[in-house]
Amino acid sequence: MRQPFVVASVVALVGLAVVPVRADAPSADAIFSAAKAAWRMRAEVPFVAFNLRERYEWRGRTHDNWWQVAYRDRDRALALRRTIVAEDEAKRLRGSAITLNFHIHKGTIKADALDTNRDADAFPILDPQIDPDASFGLLRREPKAELVGALGPSPSGNEPAPMRATSAPPIALPSPSVVATEKPLREVGHIEVVARDYAIALAGIERVRGSEAYHLMLTPLRDPHVYRLRDLWVDTRDYATVQLAVQGLFEGKPYADARWTVGYTRVGGRSYVQQIRTEDPLRFGLDRVVTGLEFDFVAYDFPTALSPMTFARLL
Repeated sequence: MRQPFVVASVVALVGLAVVPVRADAPSADAIFSAAKAAWRMRAEVPFVAFNLRERYEWRGRTHDNWWQVAYRDRDRALALRRTIVAEDEAKRLRGSAITLNFHIHKGTIKADALDTNRDADAFPILDPQIDPDASFGLLRREPKAELVGALGPSPSGNEPAPMRATSAPPIALPSPSVVATEKPLREVGHIEVVARDYAIALAGIERVRGSEAYHLMLTPLRDPHVYRLRDLWVDTRDYATVQLAVQGLFEGKPYADARWTVGYTRVGGRSYVQQIRTEDPLRFGLDRVVTGLEFDFVAYDFPTALSPMTFARLL
């Protein structure tokens, strides 16, 4: 099986219903400033636990990969443990994703792609390093402690201590195999932006993800590869961020060139990332073009304590 969890809390990004702008609506710059202030006033919890799904389409098939994630607010440590189903992993690693056969056709060399393993992934599985409370540049965050990717087994062979949930019953998950992965997908560096970094326009009020939201359109005044925000949807009631769009998400191609839409959900009175998705096709190699790549953040929980070993780099 490829989908170990039931995704009951994932809500797809919905279409926008336009609402007339009120005559007393604040200016675009004022809305932008209020959105930043709303992030600053957040009272964070010490720990966040959630499940993360990567999903994409390749050659007519849906591919899913899953992680269990723990986040510690005080030093912004992020630990990911990829969930592996042994049977599925064996299928994925059998053979190769594609091979190329060259032949001459009417005097021209042609290359045919042959899929030798339809269960293989289109690209290497890399840990997506995204904070659950990321604002993508609206608010400056202190530098992270060294991020932790998928944890390897400890010298004693014991697993790290499990996460203890107090606000909800423990999530029933299959026991994952714990393996190290390649270099993780790190978020493109974002600095805190101010109104003078962008030309900001109020496009209107739209119904987005169940909320009436001011839609701001942002055009960078310089360095578009640094100032990557392009759209921002802000709740008209409390200026919480409902949705945003960024041009480029992870370091390196093709991730850094695509436009990504980030949707938030309210949990415990705070906004957390719920879905990150791109509609742009992403090209990996000669013919590995994937579509609909998205990351879904589900089953949020807020333990009162986690073992320090959860965030330790185990050799």
